Amino acid sequence: MKLGKKVVGLIATGFLLAACGGTKEAAEKVDSGNLAAEQKISISSPAPISTLDTTQTTDKNTFTMAQHLFEGLYRFDDDSATVPALAKDVKISDDGRKYHFTLREGIKWRNGEPITGQDFVYSWKKLVTPATIGPNAYLLDSVKNSFEIRNGEKSVDELGISAPNDKEFIVELKQAQPSFLAVVSIAWLAPQNQKFVEAQGKDYALDSEHLLYSGPFMLANWDATSDTWTLKKNPEYYDADQVKLEEVAVSTIKEDNTGINLYQANELDLVRINGQYVQQYQEDPGYVSHPDVANYFLDFNKKEGTPLANVHLRKAIGQAIDKEALTQSVLNDGSKPLNGLIPSKLYANPETDEDFRAYSGEYLKNDIKKAQAEWTKAQADVGKKVKLSLLAADTDQGKRIAEYVQSQLQENLPGLEITISSQPSNNVNQSRREKNYELSLSGWIAGSSELDSYFNLYAGESSYNYGNYHNAKYDQLVEDARTINANNPEKQFAEYKEAEDILLNQDAAQVPLYQSASNYLINPKLKGISYHLYGDYFHLRNAYLTE
Repeated sequence: MKLGKKVVGLIATGFLLAACGGTKEAAEKVDSGNLAAEQKISISSPAPISTLDTTQTTDKNTFTMAQHLFEGLYRFDDDSATVPALAKDVKISDDGRKYHFTLREGIKWRNGEPITGQDFVYSWKKLVTPATIGPNAYLLDSVKNSFEIRNGEKSVDELGISAPNDKEFIVELKQAQPSFLAVVSIAWLAPQNQKFVEAQGKDYALDSEHLLYSGPFMLANWDATSDTWTLKKNPEYYDADQVKLEEVAVSTIKEDNTGINLYQANELDLVRINGQYVQQYQEDPGYVSHPDVANYFLDFNKKEGTPLANVHLRKAIGQAIDKEALTQSVLNDGSKPLNGLIPSKLYANPETDEDFRAYSGEYLKNDIKKAQAEWTKAQADVGKKVKLSLLAADTDQGKRIAEYVQSQLQENLPGLEITISSQPSNNVNQSRREKNYELSLSGWIAGSSELDSYFNLYAGESSYNYGNYHNAKYDQLVEDARTINANNPEKQFAEYKEAEDILLNQDAAQVPLYQSASNYLINPKLKGISYHLYGDYFHLRNAYLTE
């Protein structure tokens, strides 16, 4: 992709990236004469927030909020390019292995204390230390000694990061990583203040009062049980003048029609819509649609001794689902069928500009004859009749997809019975983490342009490997592509393609279903919303309300 090309070029020249007169976002003209006197809006959220400890956050809804509350060294602009945030610039060594960040003057936590290089040292060490390790620790595997630390082979004091003083933060990589600035733009790598975190103890990040904010907004009226909360402008944010919205009231609304009714009654300024409502409201002046760099998939718990440990059963299920009908008839919201682990437009070979999805091809395409042949093979081992539970979110869309998958499998694989276990989104994530499921519907949105963030889902030692997948050849290919061949696009692509073939064609470890689209009804008077390729649903840093 273009981002990859830009970063590679910068690395080759040892270029200095700096905030020289503002970003494209900041340069956008805001008609101050047309600004609403009261900059307050109300929006909906499809699910509550889980933990806001940035080292532990995983689900997309929480991540969207986290991106508003916590800012790191860099951030994404409107075009999803990386721009300086808490760092004012970075010097990258000629070999691409050393990043020397200089922090802005005057950056502060919400309590008025300065944000320092040591705050990054603390949060990054916390992320990879075995006792406090977060699920996204793999993001720092390219940092010197990080992988060895999280595996208990080295001390955290050997992590390749340092803060010579309050205004400098230095990172040493094991090998060049062209997308590293995109990685540090993710809220998971935002700083944390050690003194504050330790003072809160077990209460840290469990409610809005036990958090310290570095981003454009701060949180109010939230705890772990809240279905409503409020974002408020952070007066200590270094670029507070750019932030126009004073208050954002957020409500958890699971049913699309409820959110739409509130939008039409002018009680909501932004609501996400799906399925039939997309077609119904496409002509509405507030309708907005954006393709996601994300996949949605059916996952298997392949625990030994269970029916789903049988590869033929997994292949049968994988080929029994009509993805075209799913996207066109059930979803009907701009989503596209996906027959691979990696979504389209995530990453392209920086030398050839070929998208990885096109390069790698398609796997587990719908084929009823092949599915039934695999089912016959499976039955010889698992029996003529098999009953499986399907874990899914209790949202409107989650229920529709689950019912469709259920009907497809029961119709096309006679003898297979599917029961649906509908749970709140956060409960689904918890059940998956605890490996308390058989089949589950899940998704993964890109946090950056890293291919490895998807392949890591099935790495043997990954904290996201909920489905008990183990293949030594797969692990080795992914490790080599991520490390020794990270800057050799041809070899890297070949290794990732072979890994994807093992995962989906040989082992059928998951069933890719579709690449999603995000659709909204948004008050036409609400301007300046950003829709990033990576991470969050939307971002309100530059948003404002007009008269």
